[in-house]
Amino acid sequence: MSTQTVLSTISDLSKVQESFIAATETRHRVVASVMMKTVKQLNEAVELHRQLRSNIRAHVVVAETSITTSFTQLLTSLGNMMREHTADSISLIGILSDVYAKHVNYLVTGLSHQLQDCDSLIAQVHAITLRAQWTVISDIEGEQIQFLRDKLEYLLTTLIDFDSMLDKAARNSTHQWHYFPNRLLIGNCATIFQKVNNTLQYEMTWLDSFIPSITGIVPEVETIVFTNMTELRNYMAQLSQCLISYKDDMYNFKDQLNAMSLSTFRTNFSYEPQVTTLVKFELGGEWLNRITSQYISNITSKKQLAETFAEKSTTMVVSVADRLYSNMELSLFTKLTDLIDQQETSMVSLYGDLLQGIALLQRYMFVNDTKLEQSMRRLSVWRFPVFNHQESEVF
Repeated sequence: MSTQTVLSTISDLSKVQESFIAATETRHRVVASVMMKTVKQLNEAVELHRQLRSNIRAHVVVAETSITTSFTQLLTSLGNMMREHTADSISLIGILSDVYAKHVNYLVTGLSHQLQDCDSLIAQVHAITLRAQWTVISDIEGEQIQFLRDKLEYLLTTLIDFDSMLDKAARNSTHQWHYFPNRLLIGNCATIFQKVNNTLQYEMTWLDSFIPSITGIVPEVETIVFTNMTELRNYMAQLSQCLISYKDDMYNFKDQLNAMSLSTFRTNFSYEPQVTTLVKFELGGEWLNRITSQYISNITSKKQLAETFAEKSTTMVVSVADRLYSNMELSLFTKLTDLIDQQETSMVSLYGDLLQGIALLQRYMFVNDTKLEQSMRRLSVWRFPVFNHQESEVF
């Protein structure tokens, strides 16, 4: 008889199979190392499931220790930090506004009004000069021309003294030269200031030659004179804008900060786990405990254990755990990631706006005045904030 025939004959005898299985089961019970290997694997499966269940309860289910609670505390603390920094910046703008109101505003306002008055007078003299080409200049018109000459001379004096008056105001400041907009004419404004000076002196020179002739026959006025009048008015309008640019930038930044302070920062985050899936997950753990206990107590054989595990482990444990994780991944971690991205975007935007606003105002300060920069450096966000979960605070 061939080996295959013998094996086939033996396999058809139920007593041989039963005896072989019984012998195998006896070996698994008698040989300690074989028995303990199976028990060890079962206990490890039970322990891993217990740890997973414990982590889910601590970080997802129990409100006091859950991720949602910790993240809500973090959002609240970050929101408080951002509000505090916005409030500090508003206080800083308050100092700048106070210095401007006490020591700069009167200079800017006075010069701006002079520019406006001269602009109006130049427009009138422009019209008078045009009419003078075919009619006599009246006494009132002559007075207006002379008045313009006097106003331009006073304006020129003010322009010459403007920097020294600004320096004197800085010396009188209670903040000792700090927070003071010494450089009101920055960038192209310095060029505009010089153009006003040049065209202004040309206008005065022409008026000096023109005024003596207004009582008699008025000589023909060259086109360049009218061109100069138009340019002077244009330059004076630009200079007026330059003079108030610091005030505009400061108050625009203040309005921006006030809007930031009223912004509603996200301070809560919630997640409700699927109750049905959680219950099935708990049942899976109980099932693992039960079959382990039955095997250790010799209620279940190694074969029965293997058959039960092969039949039910996927549906009782693995699939349920996968569904629970998928639910948390989509409903918890995806939402958490989105909120972190939103928080990052809002923080980058807020602190970017703070830095840009301060940098814009810093251009107007004395070169060695770093008070604004120092104020920004004091904000805790630049010192690697650390979140303390126990105290729910960002440091």
